[in-house]
Amino acid sequence: MPRFDYLARNASGESINGVISAPTPAEAARLIRAEGKFVVRIQEAAQVVEAAATQIRIGGNRVKSTDVIHFVTQMSVMVDTGVSITEALDSIIEQTESVGFQKVLKHILADVETGTPFSTALARHPKVFKPLVVNLVKASEASGQLGPMLDRCATYLGNQRETSRKVVGALIYPAFLMCMSIGVVIFLMTFLMPKFTGLYKGKEHLLPVPTKILMSISGWMTTYWMYWSSVLLVSVVGSVLFFRSERGQRPKDWILLHTPLLGRMFHRTCLTRSLRTLGTLTRAGVSILEAVGITRAVVGNRYFQDMWDQVDARVQDGEQMSVPLLATNLMPRSVTQMVRAGERSGHLADVLDRVSLFLERDLEQSIKRVTLMIEPIMIFVMGGIVGSIVIALLLPIFTISKTMGH
Repeated sequence: MPRFDYLARNASGESINGVISAPTPAEAARLIRAEGKFVVRIQEAAQVVEAAATQIRIGGNRVKSTDVIHFVTQMSVMVDTGVSITEALDSIIEQTESVGFQKVLKHILADVETGTPFSTALARHPKVFKPLVVNLVKASEASGQLGPMLDRCATYLGNQRETSRKVVGALIYPAFLMCMSIGVVIFLMTFLMPKFTGLYKGKEHLLPVPTKILMSISGWMTTYWMYWSSVLLVSVVGSVLFFRSERGQRPKDWILLHTPLLGRMFHRTCLTRSLRTLGTLTRAGVSILEAVGITRAVVGNRYFQDMWDQVDARVQDGEQMSVPLLATNLMPRSVTQMVRAGERSGHLADVLDRVSLFLERDLEQSIKRVTLMIEPIMIFVMGGIVGSIVIALLLPIFTISKTMGH
């Protein structure tokens, strides 16, 4: 069923933002009026995102995640101490060093000063403020708990950033070793091997088979270096562009989930992000339907997005969230059983928080295991390749010496 984002006013004239599910905009407006509200604006939720995405690009300046985390933390402290939203924004704008983020905050301040709700002003900059942040702020506007909600939002963003840093950190060293291995092999085959080729000239019939093979490969690489280097460059650039494109997202996500050693780490990363997001939104009072939709948007993996799409469809049909989760192999059965227990007891938010905490610890262990195992494997592979080339280069010396001795 379609969902509509609306702006309405209550009997006191206060602005109210919300999301409602209905078959048509007219039916959605009727349901809102039935609650005693006056409808100001209503449109499909997808249209809200699209409209927000077409907002002015803030000077081309990239806003860092740390800027957003610091902003949310500062807003939380200021609002808790009684500072108004406009005063807090004005103060943070003066302290912000990022030119791009400063422009974003000035747009938000201008919107708030004209009566636009804070959550709506944030939603107009979707590349800076993700749907989770917007919806947490929207929930706090209804409950009057903006300060604590912003603090919870800052904690969530900080945890997400720390998790991403750990995963990236676990991959940097193996990637560095791989690049070093490729560079050393190219150096040996195109620079060192030709020198030995001249040394062994005229004695080709005395050379062992491994050396002959390497000399043939080296000769091909030095002769056609422009061709294979161009093919290598185009392959690397093409692969990067393909996996960044919409068409390449699903193959990339499949590779990440099924790569030996790394697959479990990426699987745990998606699981942790999903349940942490769902728990944070549920505890904030966001409806399950909205929470599932936002979780789908932030999980960052197409296969997990498919899973949450199935959950969303089944929940809209009136089923509990744990039912479709039992039918997927992406969610561990033990986790699904705990989710089911949380739904039955009415403490789903508590269960999701505890499960996500457990998965975070499991993810840390997975990262440590990957780091400990990949390092010796890469060193062994690199040593094996380089050692094989060196042995093939030096082996003829002993062969020729032995032949000449006889």
